Amino acid sequence: MDLLKTIHELEELVTNSKRFPFSSKCFIEEETLIRLIDNIREQWPSALKEAEEITKRREEILKEAQEEAENIIEQAKAYAQRQVADDEITKAAKVRAEEILRRTKEHSQEVRNESIQYADQIFDHMTLYMQNIMSTIQTAKSGLKDVGMETETSEENNSEKNSASEKE
Repeated sequence: MDLLKTIHELEELVTNSKRFPFSSKCFIEEETLIRLIDNIREQWPSALKEAEEITKRREEILKEAQEEAENIIEQAKAYAQRQVADDEITKAAKVRAEEILRRTKEHSQEVRNESIQYADQIFDHMTLYMQNIMSTIQTAKSGLKDVGMETETSEENNSEKNSASEKE
């Protein structure tokens, strides 16, 4: 996924950047950071679309399972009606139809449960994925703010030193 690659690049930018001595602050190339953030903004909609497609597929699976169950039930009913002529055959057909109905309901419930479990796993994965993205962005943003604050402090210190040396 391109979004993950871009986030990895952003993380590398932060971890491989030059550090301020005796601090956790770092220098980050503004142009590279802005390019990576723009890439994330461009790729974000496709990640959301993928999540929507997964949700849509879950609904399709549930619908297919329900249709299959209804089809099997209809087949069981039709079978039972054809066997009405003979009492013994009718009893056997009724038992068979109930067994088919029971198995169909069990199968339908299993498919439904597996679909829900699969969707939950995907959503958990996407949630973690989005949290990682936000954490990386926050780290980069914090590092950028820290660079600006340290630059201002450094410039003020240099200005004070220059004033002191001019007075001498």
